[in-house]
Amino acid sequence: VQQVVRQIFYMINAVTLNNLLLRKDVCSWSMGMQLRFNISQLEEWLHGKNLQQSGAAQTLVPLIQAAQLLQLKKKTSKDAEAICSLCTALTTQQV
Repeated sequence: VQQVVRQIFYMINAVTLNNLLLRKDVCSWSMGMQLRFNISQLEEWLHGKNLQQSGAAQTLVPLIQAAQLLQLKKKTSKDAEAICSLCTALTTQQV
């Protein structure tokens, strides 16, 4: 069961990141807020089903970072430094 849940969460992560990378219309601050809310709902579901040890939540780390990236200001060099320190699970191309 844990492996199946982990694979499903991996697919959720992959499909969502691909949509973010390929569709500019979903790359907005409000989408970042919506993503973060949805991810927290998934994490709560894992906790409610006692599946937090399955490793499924760890598969969502790149998606969490992408959602945070959408919420950051991107105007100054300090903002760029924050992005670099925040996005450890994303590649340079993804950022």
